[in-house]
Amino acid sequence: MTTDLNWNEFCELYYETAKSYAEIHLQRLVQKSGEPDKRVDLGYVRDSAVLSSLEKAFTHFDPGRGAKITTYLSTLIHNEIVDEMAKETKKAAAQQDIDDLKTVIRTFVDDDSPEARERLIPRLRAAVSKLSAGDQIILNYYLEDKSSYIARSAEALHISENYVSVRRHHILRRLPKLMEMTRGEYLRYCYELNNTVFASIVTTQPAAKRTLHPNPIDPALDIDGLVDLLLKEF
Repeated sequence: MTTDLNWNEFCELYYETAKSYAEIHLQRLVQKSGEPDKRVDLGYVRDSAVLSSLEKAFTHFDPGRGAKITTYLSTLIHNEIVDEMAKETKKAAAQQDIDDLKTVIRTFVDDDSPEARERLIPRLRAAVSKLSAGDQIILNYYLEDKSSYIARSAEALHISENYVSVRRHHILRRLPKLMEMTRGEYLRYCYELNNTVFASIVTTQPAAKRTLHPNPIDPALDIDGLVDLLLKEF
């Protein structure tokens, strides 16, 4: 976004507007589609749409194109409400048990040796890099201090504490899927992490290490540090 505002200033200006739009679009969707599955948390759908839309507007809105940011936000929120409701309804209908992250991680580790755990790094790094900016912040705060992550995340992202708690569960349930990689992807990530064991397998030519885009909300957040916290946790 072409602006001098930081994330906090942006949210102070537009959070309440985004939330009111979300309420309107959510109610319209319910009226149009009929009574939703009672297992779907409508508050979660609303708050998720608000956060995702604010992140996208903060990062991508271009005032030079002539559109008003409120119009842009309303469109983003409508789309996010529709998408989030569909995802939550599908989850509720499926009622599938999602593997605990610790169990999934064990499938990638042959034993408890340092070498075995080292093989997790490419998968974890790839998975964490695919999370949204807000999800990275929540996960980082959670791993840093479980007693304060809810309050810290709520303040940093301008969202409710209840949403933070629910979102943290969703993040941990998404990570196993995000960790899945083809053999080629895995070898490439190993090489980019300067793992010399795999370098000769992937290519004989030197290549630059992958540069991850900084978190747009908190540029100081360190992806590799977040991966280290995950390894210590599990």
